[in-house]
Amino acid sequence: MSKNARDRRPYIKPVTRLELSEKNIKFRWIAIAVLLAIAVVSIGYGFSLALQTEPGWQAVEGISNEVNCGKDFVLMYDFGAGDVSNPTAQYKKLEILYTDLTESAYRLFRPEAEGTDNLHHVNTHVNETVTVAPELYSALEQIAASDSRYAYMAPVTALYAPVFLSSTDAEAALYDPMKNAELEAQAEEAARYCADPAMICLELLEDQQVRLNVAEEYLAYAEENGIGTFLDFGWMTNAFIADYMAEKLAEQGFVYGYLSSYDGFTRNLDVRGTEYTLGLFDRQGNDVRMPANFHYCGPMSIVSLRDYPLSDQDRWNYYAYEDGSITTVFLDPATGRSGSAVDTLMAYNEELGCAEIALKLAPFFTADTLDAEKLSSGTLDAIWFEGNTLYHTQENADVMILTESGGAGYSVSLVK
Repeated sequence: MSKNARDRRPYIKPVTRLELSEKNIKFRWIAIAVLLAIAVVSIGYGFSLALQTEPGWQAVEGISNEVNCGKDFVLMYDFGAGDVSNPTAQYKKLEILYTDLTESAYRLFRPEAEGTDNLHHVNTHVNETVTVAPELYSALEQIAASDSRYAYMAPVTALYAPVFLSSTDAEAALYDPMKNAELEAQAEEAARYCADPAMICLELLEDQQVRLNVAEEYLAYAEENGIGTFLDFGWMTNAFIADYMAEKLAEQGFVYGYLSSYDGFTRNLDVRGTEYTLGLFDRQGNDVRMPANFHYCGPMSIVSLRDYPLSDQDRWNYYAYEDGSITTVFLDPATGRSGSAVDTLMAYNEELGCAEIALKLAPFFTADTLDAEKLSSGTLDAIWFEGNTLYHTQENADVMILTESGGAGYSVSLVK
């Protein structure tokens, strides 16, 4: 470096060195400790402000590292509602409860979750009497009371699983029983076993004991085809989970919110009579729009079935081909074929849970055509689209066409 370059360096004023007296070391340490304490208190106060829960609507998420079903659901709650004076404490309590519920629900109702009193235990102890958790026993009672065969469709559902994991149309068609004749025959054969009470049936005994009876012929078929799950709630799984969690939440006094799954099962717990709005979706070809809203008040169970995907999570339940055809998890128990009577079918009820509604609605949705007369004469209030018409069975249903959001040309019709 040249002398001229060194001379152009900026002038820095010399710093006078301050000597600290050794006489006041003790007092200096006390001062440092006080300053550190103030800093810690200030940081803690900042964190506490960040962690405070403000009154009003907020989403609640679980805090678990364990396997759970939390990603399938959204829990929204109005914190501070009622006579609650500390929303922060309320949030923490609900967060812990919801975490526990998402874990226990997964363990009870998912057949892959190991345990000694759950669905997995029933499947791994066929032709044996086993004791299950009271919540699972209650769910199995609903299955038995419905006299439906959907819960026995696990082997057929498993045949469709590779379709939903496919990344191209060619790959999907290779695994799709709706497009592959050989697999279609396999699905029909499996469906015959699943639909026959002589081949498989659930026996409910006293003291929360159950017995899954499987015939030797079916067991031999299962061993030959690698079938390990005989009983499964299938696409209704989240309906049973929603009911389970909603009831537990209500028992603990959390009645100012709602729980909703990505696949269309909603339990509204709000006892205040607050009005809620639910968007109604319709598919026409490859076009999915929201042409109408449904308004309701108070506690309600809502089941919305659709033959098309709405989000990325739906990839486990649908495969949409480029030609507009869609293969879904909704299977006809008699044939094992995927299909639905209409693109969208929603039902709601103030007294029934989501699972009971789903069990009642399923035969209408998985049929070749919708029996509107029979549906309207039942206990369910329903809404569906056909063409550009929104049909509903409740005379005073609060439905509104949204002309500014894709509802242009739609009309409303009451089915009596």
